[in-house]
Amino acid sequence: MLKAPALSKQIKEQQLLWFSASNSYVIVDKNINRLINLFVSHPEKPSFISSASEAIGISHSQSELFYNQIDELFSTNSIDTNNTSESISFDTSLRTFSETYSINNVLIKINYSHKKVREILHPQIAHLTTKKPGGTDETIFDVFYLNKRLYFYKNSTLIDSYETKNYHVLQGNFCMQLLCVIHGKTDKDWLGTIHASTVTNGKEAILVIGKSGKGKSTFTAHAMASGLHLVADDLSPILAKNKHVYAYPGAISIKSGAFDSLSKIIPGFKELPLIFKGEEKGSVKFVIPYQSKNTPTQKNYPCRKMVSINYQQGSKTTLKEIAFSEAMEIFVPDSWISPEETHANDFMDWIESLSFYELTYSNTPEALEVFAELFDS
Repeated sequence: MLKAPALSKQIKEQQLLWFSASNSYVIVDKNINRLINLFVSHPEKPSFISSASEAIGISHSQSELFYNQIDELFSTNSIDTNNTSESISFDTSLRTFSETYSINNVLIKINYSHKKVREILHPQIAHLTTKKPGGTDETIFDVFYLNKRLYFYKNSTLIDSYETKNYHVLQGNFCMQLLCVIHGKTDKDWLGTIHASTVTNGKEAILVIGKSGKGKSTFTAHAMASGLHLVADDLSPILAKNKHVYAYPGAISIKSGAFDSLSKIIPGFKELPLIFKGEEKGSVKFVIPYQSKNTPTQKNYPCRKMVSINYQQGSKTTLKEIAFSEAMEIFVPDSWISPEETHANDFMDWIESLSFYELTYSNTPEALEVFAELFDS
């Protein structure tokens, strides 16, 4: 049965659609949105071609082309009834590696089945490891690799399983589950975990996004060294109730291209261990968030701005507003957004409330000055 977009919201000149079956977001202009509405009411090709030609005044050949494109869109966002994952029984013998972490005096234990599985979660939170013995209130997570899939458990109950190529979704779900434990929330309380870093001046937060290799995490580390404070690196949790960004206690992942510049401003950077993160990312170092007497104790912040970082060698420092669609193309693919319809609606409202910018630069101190001016308070 044909499933129309469950939600539709006009944001300036574009239409943001949400397909509930696939929990995916599609952005179209008003003309394409009109054609989609025609497709829903006239799903048979001859009927659509005739209606589109009459209503919009396009040729039959153009109508057929649009029909094929929209049909592909709906097929992509339909329910996949083929469950390729096998059901497995929880097996404690797979607990090959174990680590215990202390976060705000809350103890978390994670068991990993393989060394490579351990590298998915551990390096970013390695600074939180502790030798404290666990008690009855300790939360236990398990991450197992079996039958070419990753399985994620909380207190022996399966949360979800993932294709190995979708390990970032596991990271996002783990971030959310960890935050539930730290803040006493449930997974239904969260709007999602956004693929973005977040910094604050102690009063409000700004989300920092960027395409791979454009310097998002490097810029975040420089911002932290300049006096701003890290809220979250790479995955930023948003609570549904207040749309605030919540603190996540992970370290900042830094690629080798930034080692030289950061070794000059971050004490002990050269001594940080190298962690190999695959052929695409290479070896990285994890910079631990600064803790000082000036570090704010607040754990969540309002956020009204998102900045796309675009480092270009030799470029001038420029800040320009960009469309929400341009920003979403960057951060949505690797984000986890709640599949609940009420949350999807809240997410669309949240997107409409934000201002989006692109910061292009080669001079980091100059870029940081421009960035700091974006704070309203």
